[in-house]
Amino acid sequence: MTIQEGAWTLVDHDPLTGRMVWRTEQDGMTHFRTDYPVDAVIDDNERAFNESLHQRFGDGQRIASIPLNVYFEQLHEAHLQGDKQYLSQWLNDPNNRAFRTFKGKV
Repeated sequence: MTIQEGAWTLVDHDPLTGRMVWRTEQDGMTHFRTDYPVDAVIDDNERAFNESLHQRFGDGQRIASIPLNVYFEQLHEAHLQGDKQYLSQWLNDPNNRAFRTFKGKV
């Protein structure tokens, strides 16, 4: 059975993680797309963030929960280089708010 989503065809699904790999062909080229389910992570992060509203920020406080695919695409290299400024900037960026689990500025 072939599963289609528009022009995309499902080529792999991991039922344990929910990861899905899709393929499409356009202009004689094959393109792949990988989807990761992150709704549960984002919901848990929002719950933790809201619970942190009246807590004090301190050492060892978990401030974010970031899916591994996002970490490796956007943060891994900066982490390896010890670029704390970039990591702080990324964590404080409102576009990345869904990954924060604790209020405040890093």
